[in-house]
Amino acid sequence: MDTQSDKVTLTLFYVGSFVVYYLVTMLVTLFPNYGVLRNDGLLMPVLCLFEFAVIYPLYRFYCQRRSDIPLGYVRPLQALLFIGLLFALMVAQTQFLQPEGWLIAQSQQGRSSMLILLLTAVLLAPVFEEVLFRGFLLQGFLLWAPKSRFACMLLTSLLFAAMHTQYVHWETLVALTLFSLLLCYARLRSNSLALPIFLHTLNNLIAILPAWYFA
Repeated sequence: MDTQSDKVTLTLFYVGSFVVYYLVTMLVTLFPNYGVLRNDGLLMPVLCLFEFAVIYPLYRFYCQRRSDIPLGYVRPLQALLFIGLLFALMVAQTQFLQPEGWLIAQSQQGRSSMLILLLTAVLLAPVFEEVLFRGFLLQGFLLWAPKSRFACMLLTSLLFAAMHTQYVHWETLVALTLFSLLLCYARLRSNSLALPIFLHTLNNLIAILPAWYFA
C-alpha cells in the first residue's frame, strides 16, 4: 500500500460493496410479488441471483486493478486438511443445532423449490459470499490491522453471521461464526478465495441435499 489515500480509497470500495449488497437484499423485499416469492419458496434463490449479479462483477472489476484477493486454485493436500476440519465442525454442530423454521418451510414447498434453492446455494452463494466477506471485508480489516489477524477474522465472521437474518436460533449464529472463522483461516492460509469457495460449496451441498432428497 503506497499512501494513506490508497488505503482510504480501498476501504471505501470494500465498505461500498458491502452497502450495495445490503441494499440489494433490502430492495428485494420491495418487489410487488415479494409475498408470492416467499410463499413459493423462491425468495432465497432470487436473493442469491441478485446478490451474485452485483457482487461478482465488482470482484472482476477489482481484480483488473489489484491482485491481493486472487481467485487462485485449490491445492489437494491443503483441501483435505480443511475438509477434515469442516467435517469435524459439522459433526460438533449436530450436538446443539436446532431446526430452522425457514428451511423447514422451504422443504414443504416441494422438490422443485428445494432443487432451485440447492442450485443457487451451491453454485452462486459460496462465490459472492466469499468475495464479499472473506475477500473484501476481511481484506479491509487487515488493511488497517495487519497484525491482528484473529480480530479481523472474528469481526468478519460476526458480520457474516449477522447478515444471515433467515436464521433465528442463537446456536445457528454461533455455528455460522465458527464456520466463517474456518473460511477466513482457509483464505489466509491459501492466500486465495478458491479454497474457502470450495469449502463453502461443500458445506451448503451437505446441508441442503438431504432436505431436497426428502422433500
